[in-house]
Amino acid sequence: MTPLLARHSSRALAIVLGLTLVGCGSSQPDPVAIPVSAPSRPKTPRTPPPPPVTSVVQLMLDLGIDDRVSLPEDMAPMTDPERKAVLEFFDSFARGDQTALGSMLTKVDHDELDELVKSGAWTDATSKISGIDVQTGTSPANGEPCALAVFYVDGGFQPQLWYYTVDRDGAEFDAVAAPPNLMDRLYGDDWIAAWFEILDEEMALADKPDEEFVVPQREVGDNTPRASAGGGRPAVNPTRPNTPSDPSRPSAPDGPGRRPKKGKRSAPGKG
Repeated sequence: MTPLLARHSSRALAIVLGLTLVGCGSSQPDPVAIPVSAPSRPKTPRTPPPPPVTSVVQLMLDLGIDDRVSLPEDMAPMTDPERKAVLEFFDSFARGDQTALGSMLTKVDHDELDELVKSGAWTDATSKISGIDVQTGTSPANGEPCALAVFYVDGGFQPQLWYYTVDRDGAEFDAVAAPPNLMDRLYGDDWIAAWFEILDEEMALADKPDEEFVVPQREVGDNTPRASAGGGRPAVNPTRPNTPSDPSRPSAPDGPGRRPKKGKRSAPGKG
């Protein structure tokens, strides 16, 4: 090997050895990998499960509810406070306990109860109750909770519906208006919804104007009957003499086609 070539080979070998030493024999510590955690995601709060509901049978035992009160499990409210309030409300009817009932009534219904107690009608009506079938639900109009009861009284049936509210201060029940002959008109499985449908129908009929009847009339001296059109000479009823009207006599009752005004039907003993 020539000196020049040897010199170049030694230099190339030194470069290779130097690179190898730098790559393998460095005294500097290897860099330590720092773990980077992923950004934490906000935890979605879990909705607590609803509290367990006590069965109606157990509540009736715990509260000493009269056996004449019947509230099916599938027609009962979904919370214990509501179940207790409904059971205790109708238990007061079964036992004729006006004090317990009065504490859960609105002022208007409480005043009516006082009148019934004074007249003796309350004791007479409640003493004849042989059963109370109850179901609960909500009003289709406003979603308010309702409780419907069918009272078995002296061989007959008397339905009544109440709105109710239950809070920390207790329970309050407010009677809903009852159309006439309602027991014969309820249908389907959801009597609460049917009740409000019938009530809406009754209110729609009450809002219609009374039907007008045209009574044949005639003028004095004219033998041809004609319909009274108002104004002109006074009309005469052809079926009786033309005598002046007596303001002291009571007016005639409403004719056919007029519907009596609908009032709130009372619970047993409220008429």
